[in-house]
Amino acid sequence: MGFNVEISPRALRDLDELAAELKERSQSYTVARKWFLAVVDAIDSLAEMPERCPVVTEGQDEIECVRVLLHGKRNRRYKIYY
Repeated sequence: MGFNVEISPRALRDLDELAAELKERSQSYTVARKWFLAVVDAIDSLAEMPERCPVVTEGQDEIECVRVLLHGKRNRRYKIYY
């Protein structure tokens, strides 16, 4: 059984802004588009195994469990909180 994964409008705006910055730095629409789609695919993969990522322990609220998905390579790793 899969879970429903929804990306908030704010998160999509943030991803779009990051992709625009990447497009400017790399001068390549293709690079920015590839990065954007890879991040969205990583987020969508949470539908199958959302508990595979560690729980964030910093400032943890007992009521709410927040996890973090790391996406990317060592020096360019993005944290996706959910």
